Formats: sequence, structure tokens, C-alpha cells
Amino acid sequence: MFPPRPLALAAVIALAITGAPPPAAADGFALVCNAKAATASLSKSDVRALYTGKAKTIAGNAVTVVVRPEDDAPFVQFVDQIFAIPTGTLLSKIKQEVFKGEMQKPVKAATDDEVIQAVGGAPGMIGVVSTQATSHLPKTVTVIAIGG
Repeated sequence: MFPPRPLALAAVIALAITGAPPPAAADGFALVCNAKAATASLSKSDVRALYTGKAKTIAGNAVTVVVRPEDDAPFVQFVDQIFAIPTGTLLSKIKQEVFKGEMQKPVKAATDDEVIQAVGGAPGMIGVVSTQATSHLPKTVTVIAIGG
């Protein structure tokens, strides 16, 4: 028999202490937008354009992106899958584009709930949440499918 892995052991301990399984480290991501500017899907290149200031509107509304901390699991997965660059590199690119006047200053959010609140507050807002958070989105926020 193999020695227990630290992560598996931690899960067993958390279950024994709290009676509940530990939260998942990362359960994926979803791109969300304000329901007034809803679009059913965007291509990866469209998403890249929105997050780098090359595209300035979504459904006729000026775009403002919501960014999360550099080490935030859903945001890291989003950047990896859509941009294939380190998260810090994308955040630096966004800062450059804001400085050049090519895009609006992003809104910063540390949690899914903060992203949902920001996105639900104004048309044109887009952000990234964990897939788990999509189960409790208000009517003002909708998920955008990302195509190839």
C-alpha cells in the first residue's frame, strides 16, 4: 500500500473535523457579463480583444473588464486557457493599455461575489467567476460561452 498523499490526508482530516469536505482548490472558470449586454458566446480571439483593449464594446456598450488577483485560481485558469501567458503578463498588458488610453481602467474584485456585483451593476461589464458561482447568478448577470 502506498503512503497517504498529503492532499488526501488533509481532505480526510477536514472531513473528520468539520463533517464537510474541503472546498475544491479550483473548479474551473466562467466568463460572465451584464445581462443587458448579453451575448450567447464569444470566440477566444474576441475575449482576448476585450481584455486587451482592442475591442471597446460588447453588444453596443463600452466594455469594462473585471480583474482578479494574480494568484486567483479561476482567473489563472482563464488567462492560461484564453491567453496562454502568465497572469501577471496579462495584468501588465492591461495597465499599459489603460495608460495609453486604449481601454477603460479595470475594476478589481477579489471574490466571485465581488465580480458578480460589479458585472451586474452596469452594462458592458465582463468578468471571470468560478464555475461553482454560476449556480447562484442574479438575473442581471449571464454566462458567456467561449468558443474556439
